[in-house]
Amino acid sequence: MSRKRTHDSDKEMDSGSEDSSRQDSEAEAGSDAEEEEKEIVDVDFEFFDPKPIDFHSMKRMLMGSFGDDAEDFNLSGLVDLILSQNTIGSTVKFEGDDDPYAFLTVLNMHVHKDKEPIQQIKDYLLKKAEKRGAASKLSEIFNGQGHVGLLFSERVVNMPPQVVAPMLKMLVEELEWAVADGEPYEFEHYVLLAPMYRETEAVDDDEGGAKKRTGPTIDAYAHAEDEFIEEFACAKFDYKFSRSKRVAESRNSFADTGLAPSRRCLVIHKAKMPALIARLESALAM
Repeated sequence: MSRKRTHDSDKEMDSGSEDSSRQDSEAEAGSDAEEEEKEIVDVDFEFFDPKPIDFHSMKRMLMGSFGDDAEDFNLSGLVDLILSQNTIGSTVKFEGDDDPYAFLTVLNMHVHKDKEPIQQIKDYLLKKAEKRGAASKLSEIFNGQGHVGLLFSERVVNMPPQVVAPMLKMLVEELEWAVADGEPYEFEHYVLLAPMYRETEAVDDDEGGAKKRTGPTIDAYAHAEDEFIEEFACAKFDYKFSRSKRVAESRNSFADTGLAPSRRCLVIHKAKMPALIARLESALAM
């Protein structure tokens, strides 16, 4: 069964108009007034159930989610699992466009524990947690009696974070309906892998050589909503990619800094979900 919801968002791309007339000198006398018209962009977001046509777009977004370590996972199999439960989760598309620009869903790590993609993700996270001294807590959650839901909240760069709250709210409703129908979607905990960037400042080499990145570091979320989701996490740990294909020495025209991608694993108890959704609705209001 497919459903469609619409959400309108008006973005004001250019604020205000400006009239300029110059009459101070003979050279400028008679010049035409300049006016910049305010541009309004109307965007219709349509929410759909995941469909087979979404396979390649979902896989591309998941490749970004797993970053430099993406080749260590069976992402095609992971997308197949997501699409196999087509009444759980949502995709976001623009009106008239078949490609999803965002999706949010959850997979039951207990039900799919024998599936290769879930085994790979579980083993990967436990190894990363061990390096951060968090393996005991994570193993307890993974191996406990309560089921664990692996959350995927992915979107392209230019998709605003305001779509996340309604998608998460719809997901919780769908899970409640599924549980009422006897389906295995009663989760004790949710696990979310939040993309992070660590910015390092360059300092001068005392010997006059190239600058080294040994200055203070600043961690920032790539997804604005994850900053608020973290407030409700009962456990968390950071980890770096095992394979680093990017050089953190890259500079931009504004600051002499480098950006190193990483991830933060957030664990949220089911009891926190209503308050979490309310927080996102308030913090990311249109």
